[in-house]
Amino acid sequence: MQKYIWRNTLFCLGLSAMAPVMAQAAPSGIGLRTEQSYIVKSGDTLWGIAAHFLRHPWQWPQIWHKNPYIHNPNLIYPGDRIVLTHGANGQPELRVERSYGSHAGGSSVVELHPPMMVEPLPTVATGEVMPFLGTPGVIASKKAYDALPYLAAGANSGRIAYTVGDKLYASGLKRVPVGTRYGIVALGPELHHPGVEKPLGYALYDLGSIIVRSNSSHAAVEIANARREISLGDRLIPEASAKIPRYFPSAPAHPVSAQIIAKMSDYPELLVGQVVIVDQGREAGLRDGNLLRIERARGDTKNAVTGKPFALPPQKVGEVMVFRVFPTVSYAVITRATRGILVGDKLASPGPVTASDSAAGNE
Repeated sequence: MQKYIWRNTLFCLGLSAMAPVMAQAAPSGIGLRTEQSYIVKSGDTLWGIAAHFLRHPWQWPQIWHKNPYIHNPNLIYPGDRIVLTHGANGQPELRVERSYGSHAGGSSVVELHPPMMVEPLPTVATGEVMPFLGTPGVIASKKAYDALPYLAAGANSGRIAYTVGDKLYASGLKRVPVGTRYGIVALGPELHHPGVEKPLGYALYDLGSIIVRSNSSHAAVEIANARREISLGDRLIPEASAKIPRYFPSAPAHPVSAQIIAKMSDYPELLVGQVVIVDQGREAGLRDGNLLRIERARGDTKNAVTGKPFALPPQKVGEVMVFRVFPTVSYAVITRATRGILVGDKLASPGPVTASDSAAGNE
């Protein structure tokens, strides 16, 4: 059974007068469901809403109608009504109807701006991806990692692990102003293209953050938050504000062939909501919001007539969405999974449903 991530989705959309729905054929390759309208609720996600209308949610941008009369027409708010209608050319379109009041006669009033400040919904479940948005994520080499400032000593000797509120001393922060926040990181897995010896870099584990309390040759710092165990020798990096992702799921502009090369959790098999590292990035044409299908080889079978073996096509076992792109690698979150996802699983641009997909429940 397919599983969907997206407890939150950030997109607010402009409003638009709603045209009547006509029974017309969808353009080639667009898989429409039977839903004709949907009222957006708090806690919805773009992925979940797209799945109400489309068998392949990554096709949303192909039929989304952007209202040219409003600012940021790609944002959707709770209370918006999304409707499936048809344009002048007879092709299906998804539009947003937004109303904030009514005339005396009861007809709805459509306005161009929300009446109050309402946060748009995030694209992905922020609890899963936020730790990977405010840190460098990837560092070029172990030498570069070793050159970072680090936690040098605890205020109370004898400790081997530290947590929120603990006081320590840091090396390499000599001129950093009091009150500055730094992220705490540890060196993660070395990243490679499969079969290529030269590394693409190293992933960084986000452990938490510190605040500089006073400064001298070794700055006095306090742990502000802790996501994992923190130890002496862990490195420090300037803390950047994490920008909440706000974009539509989409297919890559060009065909992409990639592979999961690392995982950011300790589980042997990965499920929906967990983060992986992909061995392709900006140089391969990947962008934030791109969807990739996860494929697994199924081995060989034998031709019953000739007796000769032949390779079965790979089977789709899930999907990931790219949410942070570097030049040669990307972070992605698992959005669908029919079984445990593994490091080494192949990734490809999404495509039409196949017989093997349907058999596995991947409509």
